[in-house]
Amino acid sequence: MNEKLNRRRNLLIDTLSIQTSSGKEQDMIAYITDFCKTNVPHATIKVHNNNIYVTKGKSKAYPCIVAHTDTVHDIHKYYKVFEDDGCLFAFNAETGKQVGVGGDDKVGIWIALEMLMSFDKIKCAFFHSEEMGCIGSSQADMKWFKDVGYCLQADRRGNADFVNSISGKLYSKAFKKAIKPILKEHGYKETSGAITDVGQLATNGIGVCVANMSCGYYEPHSDEEIVEFDDSNKCLDMVEMIVSELGCERYEFTFAKRVHSCRGYWYGDYGTATKEVVYDEKTGEECCYYCGCADLMESQFVHHRFCPDCCSDISLGEDDKEIKDPSQTEMDFYDEQSWNKSFGIKDVDYKDISDSYDDSLEHKSIVNEYLKNK
Repeated sequence: MNEKLNRRRNLLIDTLSIQTSSGKEQDMIAYITDFCKTNVPHATIKVHNNNIYVTKGKSKAYPCIVAHTDTVHDIHKYYKVFEDDGCLFAFNAETGKQVGVGGDDKVGIWIALEMLMSFDKIKCAFFHSEEMGCIGSSQADMKWFKDVGYCLQADRRGNADFVNSISGKLYSKAFKKAIKPILKEHGYKETSGAITDVGQLATNGIGVCVANMSCGYYEPHSDEEIVEFDDSNKCLDMVEMIVSELGCERYEFTFAKRVHSCRGYWYGDYGTATKEVVYDEKTGEECCYYCGCADLMESQFVHHRFCPDCCSDISLGEDDKEIKDPSQTEMDFYDEQSWNKSFGIKDVDYKDISDSYDDSLEHKSIVNEYLKNK
């Protein structure tokens, strides 16, 4: 590992080693402010209502990076971060059990600190209590954001998602065009996502393009949470390239929030789909129209599923009819057609094959797909 990567890895481990939990964020707040005073001495640092605002350089418009200072994890007396071939994880030395390393959102903090050291003109904000409902960002000093040109956050699991909507679009076509080749170079694809600080800032009326993205943590909100350094570093490289390419330009955008949820939670895209539970073309499994989650759960509402990623109840369809297995119940032509289509079968005559099976390739395709996916 070269010197630059080694320095980045060590700083990430240092950041992950600071324990923080919602409402118990004083150590992380102190860590960030002390780091900035030592490593970014010419920056202006303001701490207000447990939110941290850092401004470096003079500009009419600043790129801005935000992160949140809390995690969902408990504070442990004997907590230590370990590395194994680039995989970062944590253990409670007293119990000998793995505990969550807090990549959500310590990785985002690390990226913000790296950006503060890399660029001469930049702003970074660190919000408290995001995990309790974006409390810090909902109380953000929006005057401080009046000269921000665009705002990025690294607060999503995985290594390839670039969130373009949170209950509504987050950025303009001009912004999309500017970042498109950068996303492609780093293997990222646009998708919708759940609420986080940039979504709250958009709701607050920040008036510029914002986005969230995957940053290399996995199994968030669990004791099995880990961070893959290579994936986190890829995200940092992409953020650096975006800021280098876009510079200190202002990308204005007016956010129009669209909410659609039985429980009042927010979830991605625009809330206008008539059928929110769709079927994966390859597996035939139910999945969420908005985020693609295939781990849907039972809902307390009739004809709905609960999506854990969107944290919302989503409708089975405009007519509130579940697609049933034709081997278990009587179905009309249209029910049967929907069932077959759920397995990705296209351009065939959806007749009742139990009555008219004739060993044709057409009928075999239906039977084979059905048996393969049972």
